[in-house]
Amino acid sequence: MQDIVTLFFIWLMDAIKQPPGATVFVVLVSLTISSISNLAMKRFSDIRRLRRYQVEIKQFQALQKKANETGNEKLLRKVKRRKPYIDRIQREMLTARCKPMMFFFIPFVLVFSWLRTFYTYVNPSSPTGLSDTIVAIIPFNVHKLLPFLEGFIGVPVSGGFGLWFWPFYFLVGLGLGQILQRIQGVQIMT
Repeated sequence: MQDIVTLFFIWLMDAIKQPPGATVFVVLVSLTISSISNLAMKRFSDIRRLRRYQVEIKQFQALQKKANETGNEKLLRKVKRRKPYIDRIQREMLTARCKPMMFFFIPFVLVFSWLRTFYTYVNPSSPTGLSDTIVAIIPFNVHKLLPFLEGFIGVPVSGGFGLWFWPFYFLVGLGLGQILQRIQGVQIMT
């Protein structure tokens, strides 16, 4: 029985070390971390108040723009009187959004660091002695359109462009993070 479990874990490690298993694994890890972060935001922040503040800030910005365009003295004085209040609620929003990250920042960094080393291998011919493993393949040659990406976020491979761990992780996090925020109801910017 122990041999079956050991063989399964060896197979699993090999499967998540290279595409397409690595791609799926990194997406799942990114989704999990984004979900935990969003749930913490929902738990530790007053989302309704933050949305109300965001509406007030947008109204103030529109009023400020109108006052600057028209040069209306009365409107400019109103904007000047309201500015300290808007600055205060912006600080309050920033504090409220950062509060959940204080609890989870170190664990997230540790998970990211572990995955970063997991997708790195020893390469004596590399200047640093280490090389990154390709975790996802984009099915087109992005390096022909944007040549500076080659060597920065990945390398050309047969069938497209291979992305390393950290750029793929951030692309997934940024892309799916916004969708998850909307689904989980913690998106404040509308």
